[in-house]
Amino acid sequence: MFIIPLLLGLACLAFGLALATNHKGFRDRLAASPINLAPGDTKVPGTFKAVGVMATILGMFMTLFGIVFAIFS
Repeated sequence: MFIIPLLLGLACLAFGLALATNHKGFRDRLAASPINLAPGDTKVPGTFKAVGVMATILGMFMTLFGIVFAIFS
């Protein structure tokens, strides 16, 4: 049971880091994709970066929770 929060935390951490650091143009591809609700807006890359940073923080907490949960279960 402890593996679920650990895997979710690692997935969120990986997604957040890829989005925050623009790994291999990931953020640029998302800004150009249909998921972007405001194409051409100058604030879109900053918004995707902020979302990436928040996902990274959430992923760190989820991963730490999964590790602590695995140790004490």
